[in-house]
Amino acid sequence: MGIWSVLDIEPTDDLSIIKRAYARKLKTTRPDQDPVGYQRLREAFEQAKDISHSWDLNPPQDRAFIDVVKAEYNEPVSQQQVLNQVDEIVTLLLADVTAGFERLYTCLSEGPLENIHAREMFSHFLAEELGKRKGVTRSMLINVAAMMGWEIENFRPEGISADQLWAIYAQTENTEASQYWDSHVNKPEKSMQEHERFELLSVEGKKLAFMARLIPGYVGKLRQTVEEISAYHPVLLERVNPQLLKTLSGLRLELDWSTAFFIVFWGMAIAIGIRHDEHPLRDMSIIICVLLVCTWCKSELQRKFRHSQHVVAIYETLLSLLILGVFAKIFSGLYGQLHFMYDDPGRGPALFGMLTAFVLFLIWAICPRYWRWYNLISNSLTAFVTFPWQQAKKTGVIWRIVICAVMLFLYSWLVTWAVA
Repeated sequence: MGIWSVLDIEPTDDLSIIKRAYARKLKTTRPDQDPVGYQRLREAFEQAKDISHSWDLNPPQDRAFIDVVKAEYNEPVSQQQVLNQVDEIVTLLLADVTAGFERLYTCLSEGPLENIHAREMFSHFLAEELGKRKGVTRSMLINVAAMMGWEIENFRPEGISADQLWAIYAQTENTEASQYWDSHVNKPEKSMQEHERFELLSVEGKKLAFMARLIPGYVGKLRQTVEEISAYHPVLLERVNPQLLKTLSGLRLELDWSTAFFIVFWGMAIAIGIRHDEHPLRDMSIIICVLLVCTWCKSELQRKFRHSQHVVAIYETLLSLLILGVFAKIFSGLYGQLHFMYDDPGRGPALFGMLTAFVLFLIWAICPRYWRWYNLISNSLTAFVTFPWQQAKKTGVIWRIVICAVMLFLYSWLVTWAVA
């Protein structure tokens, strides 16, 4: 970078222009904040002076200029004056952020804060005041730190003490927590369910009604709000209804939208599929057990033994073998009805083996990479069972209605074929 770019002026031999440029850049390039930049500015100024032909012709002006620059660092400033500026800036920041930052920038670039000692005093008082005032947000702290040169992201902050930074962070957390709570209190057009959930959340001693657990997503919304408060605004936990916290911690049965859809969809599919079955109760029980084992039991086992993958692998292997046996039974019944088409009825097992190998190859080709050979069949059946819900979650009311109707027809037909 050239000396004129550092001074931010066009090449000139006018010493007065060089001096003014240097004084202007000196206001934003401080030796205590940017020693490298200050050294670069000083070297550029010295070189520009050497180029100027008027430097040696006006020594009185040079000495006067040096005296002005020195005065910028040595001008005395009172502690009360700095405190008044800090109080004015923080008050303005909390009332109008934009105006407050403009005032802070003006204070840092002009006036008595050009003195290094006054600058350090101002930084200390500003940090103290921000740690005491309510309403300080995280974005406000980040912007103030950038303007003041506080290295608050480091393990050991620079330009501000650790205690001061901790106090400011505490204020930002309190401010964000209050804003989060107020957003629930003053939410416009709050529905009846939202109003009841907030009462359960905030009114001490209020109990969760049993019928509320049967409303899809009702308890899930409450649990999500409590988890958000615990994770991001723990200071609000003292406002949360302790009875609700106790209930949610011990609650094991709740109805969400996925479970409600699963019950309705598969209930209708099973009812349609076994309407002409000779043993409806037996076949319905078998289908329900298969659905529970492939979805609820599998997910609970994976959650409970997430740190012991060997147990999960054994379960998935046994489940895959069981599913393979059930399909072999279904195929043998189907083949028994069609064996008259072949000369040798004994070729059924061979055909089933070929069909199984072909299907497994197709599943392996399209399955996710994290699937393993021992859970290929169980994961495939689980994906097949939960596929309707995955489609029902997609956007578009018409798409949901059409795809659910089509899948209900196909799945009920498959149930009919399986139990025949």
